[in-house]
Amino acid sequence: MTVEKEEFGDMVRSIDDRLSEAQYYLSVAYDLYYGCNSTPEKYAKAPCFWRMTALGFRNLCVLYVSQVYDQHKDAVSLPKILNIVDSNYKSWKEHSQEIGELDRKQLEKDQTKLTYKKPGDQDYDPNLDGLKKILFNQRDKAIAHYDKKEHFKYKNALDVMNTNWNILNNEEDENPVFLPMPEEMTRLDKDDLQKLIDEAREICHRYMSLLKIEIPPEFPEDYNNLLDISTTP
Repeated sequence: MTVEKEEFGDMVRSIDDRLSEAQYYLSVAYDLYYGCNSTPEKYAKAPCFWRMTALGFRNLCVLYVSQVYDQHKDAVSLPKILNIVDSNYKSWKEHSQEIGELDRKQLEKDQTKLTYKKPGDQDYDPNLDGLKKILFNQRDKAIAHYDKKEHFKYKNALDVMNTNWNILNNEEDENPVFLPMPEEMTRLDKDDLQKLIDEAREICHRYMSLLKIEIPPEFPEDYNNLLDISTTP
């Protein structure tokens, strides 16, 4: 596939924008979750609004990260970007000598990282592959489509989490025994989503730097001002 360097630049910047937005939504969502739980009096004016906002922002994070990892051939995503670099770098280099030198071994590693593999295959990353599987399962069966089976899996997981939380907070129990989580988790937690964002951002910025594409600054976390002012009881 022949793609002009300028067109590639527009695509890779759009991916970086999605990652920045996903990071922003993730940060706001969990700051609100932790705030509502640790200092409920701060959010007493509209607790339902803040919890709904947190849930909505987390779902947006999942959707944007899903777009970045999408394997569809027409998607503007990291797999697509790496294929474009592989196919077009030689031509770009001929016409733009100022661009950097492509590390083909690194490109192959990045392509392998974004390709679904099976246990036992060379360069299989069980953690990243597993997170991507849950990511798309969550998008497809809990956000874009609400699946009955997934609903009850998640309900069971929440019951276990609540029970373990109560056990943890029982000061009289010196040797707490926690219930095991269900084997199939259908939601990503904050650290899981952060890992997916960080992995994607590292790859995205590598090829932006290669083509001397400016990496924009992070969104300012000015929402902290809003929370501090608007939610003061």
